[in-house]
Amino acid sequence: MNNDKGNNLDISNSDAQNYNCPTCSGPLKFIPEKSILYCEYCGNEIKLDGIINNNENDYFEGKKEDNTWVEETKVIHCNNCGSNNVVDSSCISLTCPFCGSNQVVETAELSGIKPHRIIPFKISDVATKENYIKWLKGKVFVPRKLKKQIPSLVINGVYVPIWTFDSDTNSLYKGVLGKNYTRTVGSGKNAHTVTETRYFDISGQKIVKFDDLIVNAGSKIDQKEINALSPFYTNKSFEYDKRYLIGFSAEHYEIRLSDGWDLAKKRMSKTIERVILSDYDYDVVSDLKVKTSYYNIKYKYVLIPIWIGLYKYGNKNYYFLTNGETGKFKGKAPLSAFKISLLVIIILSIVIGLILFIYFYN
Repeated sequence: MNNDKGNNLDISNSDAQNYNCPTCSGPLKFIPEKSILYCEYCGNEIKLDGIINNNENDYFEGKKEDNTWVEETKVIHCNNCGSNNVVDSSCISLTCPFCGSNQVVETAELSGIKPHRIIPFKISDVATKENYIKWLKGKVFVPRKLKKQIPSLVINGVYVPIWTFDSDTNSLYKGVLGKNYTRTVGSGKNAHTVTETRYFDISGQKIVKFDDLIVNAGSKIDQKEINALSPFYTNKSFEYDKRYLIGFSAEHYEIRLSDGWDLAKKRMSKTIERVILSDYDYDVVSDLKVKTSYYNIKYKYVLIPIWIGLYKYGNKNYYFLTNGETGKFKGKAPLSAFKISLLVIIILSIVIGLILFIYFYN
């Protein structure tokens, strides 16, 4: 997670979106596991039935980038970690979901392209906490004190922006590959084997189609972390409905559409090279030149759900991330210096014992 954590860990899920119950005018809360808006005052439930839309957007039209989202949202900037979070225009207060700081200010920056799709949270914050605690208790090198006295885990839900790209590609390639082989040279006592490489030319055409390649559009959670939390089922995402954001915030995208496409092409190029090379039996790539044409380029701007967990232990801040759709998580845990030292001592004792055994009995 690309973020220097602040010292303030007193985070709560703020009402980043404010909606009132149509029955009693009380505040509504989104319940992820039931996909409903729930009123704690009168018990009213509003079922949210997401609409799946498989339409994609033309990339070249999207480069024009409208600002229709600005009419219903505003951007809140965190002075502590630098994140930009999109919240409802009626929101008057917000705690940064990435670092827990209250040092947030409204910015005049436009919200930019309105999301096309959203993957709603399906895993609750309670289930997220329980899963992480279970994981902590199963770790051998986690301090015993931490296992017995689990610190207060603060969980924030945030929608992270991503671009998805579809593209048909047609690649012409040529190159030189090498295949290693061994042969015996010399005779008698001077006989020995040598390894040599036999090179051969390759050329051809390769057609590869890409569907919903995910490119991270935010800055606080990096691409590797998103990959670690994957899969995100973007092809089954719902049409954007701001009601899913009740109680959550959405990070403002930092990587614009054209820059996202440049990143996508780099990853596509690597995949195309792997597909080309998979057709050959080789040991060495001496040279490979690939010229690729991209066409039928489509994209979507999707908000994906991620729980961010924060806690403090031993004067240090720790965090973990959870896929709000599937529950898959990634994170680090405190390590016990005593347990690690004990393991090192045991391993050294075994190694020394084996050395002494070999020395005295051989």
